[in-house]
Amino acid sequence: MTIGIKSASPLPQHEQPILKRILIFLLVWFVSAQEIDTLDFKMPKFSFTPKVFHHPARVLFNSRAFELEVFTKYPRDKIKSVSLFYKTDTISRLREVPFNPQDKRYVFRYDPKENPAGRIVYFFTVYLKDGGMFATPVDSSGQIMPVTKHLLNPAEYFKKRASLRN
Repeated sequence: MTIGIKSASPLPQHEQPILKRILIFLLVWFVSAQEIDTLDFKMPKFSFTPKVFHHPARVLFNSRAFELEVFTKYPRDKIKSVSLFYKTDTISRLREVPFNPQDKRYVFRYDPKENPAGRIVYFFTVYLKDGGMFATPVDSSGQIMPVTKHLLNPAEYFKKRASLRN
């Protein structure tokens, strides 16, 4: 006569906790597998038909004011902000020039007579209300490749150009 023991076989007592653990493990694995499939860990692909673009001027002179302009194909109601970031050889840090997102043109006028410089380095950014951020110019991997332009003396430029033609 045994008192205090429900079953003489240990197997039925451990079967239920093992099955519960296996079922919980499978459930967690299944749910987490679905979550991972919905997340996108890939690098974004960059289009070569951009919706944000800038065409740099061929030559910038140190005696004339010039404009830096960016265009975007995004609707104005989707744009949160548009900015120009620039620096010159006399300015050590990038300066941000914010544009009004509701404007029809995004243009910055730089006058080398007021802020003399030998070169200017710049790029544009566009932030969308849905959290997207775009810049121009970018390379094929999506890295920002700022435009670098030397501000030339017009007299020297045209002398050199005339001598190359002859």
